[in-house]
Amino acid sequence: MTDARALYFDGRSSEGREVSLSLDGAGVLLLRGEGISVGFPLDKVRASGRIGSSQRHLYFPDGSKCETADNDAVDRLFEARPRAFAQTLHRWESSLAYVLAAAVITVVSAFAAIYWGIPALAKQVAFSMPAATDALIGRDALAALDRFVFSPSALPPERQAALRKLHEGMAAGSGAAKEETAAYRLEFRRGGRAGANALALPAGIVVMTDELVALSQDDGELEAVLAHEIGHLRQRHVLRQLLQNSATALLVAVTMGDVMSLTSLAAAAPTLLLHAKFSRDFEREADDYAFEHLARRGIPPGKFGAILQRMDEKRPGEKDAPDFLSTHPGTRERIERARARP
Repeated sequence: MTDARALYFDGRSSEGREVSLSLDGAGVLLLRGEGISVGFPLDKVRASGRIGSSQRHLYFPDGSKCETADNDAVDRLFEARPRAFAQTLHRWESSLAYVLAAAVITVVSAFAAIYWGIPALAKQVAFSMPAATDALIGRDALAALDRFVFSPSALPPERQAALRKLHEGMAAGSGAAKEETAAYRLEFRRGGRAGANALALPAGIVVMTDELVALSQDDGELEAVLAHEIGHLRQRHVLRQLLQNSATALLVAVTMGDVMSLTSLAAAAPTLLLHAKFSRDFEREADDYAFEHLARRGIPPGKFGAILQRMDEKRPGEKDAPDFLSTHPGTRERIERARARP
């Protein structure tokens, strides 16, 4: 008995030929058409899953295949096979309630992964990453900054030497393992569009710009900034942020498919806000480390607030960003935290 009409592709030509599909008593799927008469054991035939009313594909052991829009006929042909999962999947796909439930579960799961899972995993990976990998990332990052942002420092060598000596003493007293602090080093650059700034890179690299040195009123302020950057190094913040961003981008791509679609861009908006929050949390951790260092050294925490205030005044454009989009806590908040320290 004929069960379905289909187009047959023999695997050698792109031309499809019309055939009829039927199942004989021995469980052999028969294909009959003009110049075609072949059969395949049904248990050797692979059928694509049923998705709405889309065409089904039947794949045969010799590399040929059939295409048919008669989904019900294909289901009848294979009704003798175990099909509980396929039926369940089709039932879910055909129900709006199930689709909505699956969407909610997907969103909640993705949010939980981004908010809790990925940061926890990134922290574990960052602290277990081999030193050679850490060094490679730091070296490449500094090379990229030198190429696109920074230029050679014009700071006098004796001034650089004095600040490096200060930094070395701070690193030695940071509580980190000796083999870790041995890799810490302070680099000086002209900031260019980065302006008065300092940043920590993997492999223990801290970059301080000439503009920041010029902006400071004394070495106590620069020591506060260096302590903040050492706090980033101690907590592996840069590596953790890099790992979190990469894992989140991969998760969004897998979950949403086309990452350039409008839907995917909308889905990425909450992750942007979450990562801004994580960046602010990292900054607060580094600030806390700086406050603790200043307290041990007997340096007023107001030194940190003072240099932050002047840095903020040098970058007026950044004040326009809403707090929830900023990757740093507001300068006012940071100054108030500094003033609240004993």
